[in-house]
Amino acid sequence: MSFSKCAIVAAVLLAAAYSSGQTLLTSVPVSNYPQTIAVNTFTDRVYVIEESANQVTEIDGLTNTATASIPLGTNSQASLNGALAIDPLTNKIYAVDGVNNHLSVIDGTTRAVTQVQVGNAPVAVAVNAHTNMVYVANYVDNTVTVVNGSTLATSTIAVGAGPTAIAVDFAQNITYVANFTSSSVTSINAKGKVTATIGVGEHPVALAVNVGTHEVYVANREANTVFVIAKGAVTNTIPVGSTPVSVGINDATKQTYVANLGSNTVTVIDGPTKTTTTVTTGAQPNTVAIDKLRNKIYIANGNGLCLTVIDGKTNAATTLGDVGNGTGDIAVNVLTNRVYVMTPNPQGSSISAFSGATGVFPQTLLDHLIDGVSAPR
Repeated sequence: MSFSKCAIVAAVLLAAAYSSGQTLLTSVPVSNYPQTIAVNTFTDRVYVIEESANQVTEIDGLTNTATASIPLGTNSQASLNGALAIDPLTNKIYAVDGVNNHLSVIDGTTRAVTQVQVGNAPVAVAVNAHTNMVYVANYVDNTVTVVNGSTLATSTIAVGAGPTAIAVDFAQNITYVANFTSSSVTSINAKGKVTATIGVGEHPVALAVNVGTHEVYVANREANTVFVIAKGAVTNTIPVGSTPVSVGINDATKQTYVANLGSNTVTVIDGPTKTTTTVTTGAQPNTVAIDKLRNKIYIANGNGLCLTVIDGKTNAATTLGDVGNGTGDIAVNVLTNRVYVMTPNPQGSSISAFSGATGVFPQTLLDHLIDGVSAPR
C-alpha cells in the first residue's frame, strides 16, 4: 500500500474512533456576505467565497480558525454570487463569482491565484478529478468553458439557455449541464462534444449523478418534480415537494435526497423503485450534503434552526443548531466527521462547525474511498 493510501486509512480510522453526536463546536466569523463553502477533505481546509469582498477565506478544520484571506484580483464589478469546486488530488480550488468573466484558480499550498478567462456570468463550476478537467457554466453566454487543470488551456461548448448547474459522471467521463431558461439538460462527452440535449421540467436548478447506475436526477424548481435521465433520455418523472432547489445522492445506498425550499421537507427517492418518502426539515431547506461513509444526510435550513440531520437507514430526522437565521450552504468532511454550515448575515456572517453524526461505515466504502485517491488521470 502506498504512503498516500496509508495516510488516508489512518485518517479515516482516527475519524471513526473519535466521531460523536452533533454538537456546535465553534462559529468562525467571516467578512462581508459569504456565498458558498467547500471542503478539501485531504488537507482539512474549508474555503468560503465572499460577495463584494472579492476574496476567498481559508479555515483550518483542525483549529477552526481563519488562516488566510485570498484576494481574487481586480474585478470590473462587485460579485453577485459565487461557486467553488475543489480537486483534492491536485489541491486546487476553483472559484467563480457569477459576474466577472474569469475563473480563479487557487493553489491550496501557496495560495497563489491564477485567473483564466471564461464566458460571461460564470455561475457554476465542477471538477472531474479523474481527468483533471474543470467545467464552468456561463449563464449569459449559454456556454460551458472547459479548462485543462494542468495547462489551463480552454475550449468553449455551446449548451442550452441559461446554464446554471453542472454535475459529472466520473466513471463514464460525461458532464451534465442544467439549462435553467430552456428547461433542458445538455450532456458533454469526454471529447468535449455535446451528445444530447434533453428536455426536462420547468427551470432546472440542480442535478446530481448516481455514479453506480449512471442515472442523473434533475430538480425542476417551478415544476416541483425531479426528472431521472438514463442513457440520454428521461426515464422517470417524480413529484416532490414545493420548490426543489438541491439534490444529493448516496451512491452506496442508491437513495436520492431533494431539498424542497417551499414545503420545508426533503423528498427521499429510492433508486431501484423510484418510490418516495417525505421527511420534515427546518424552515426553508436549501442545500443537501451527504456523509456516504456513515449514511447521514445533512440539510442546511435558511430560517430558524440551521441544520437537519437525517439517518439514511431509518429516515429519522433531527433539527438543531441555533446560529442565526439565513443558513445558505453546507459541507461535510467525512474524514474528520465535521459539518460546516454557512450563515450569511449582514449583521455578522459566520461558518459554524459541528461534530458529525455517530456511525460506523462499512469496509467496502473505505476501500472505495482509498481506491479513488489513485484514480487514473
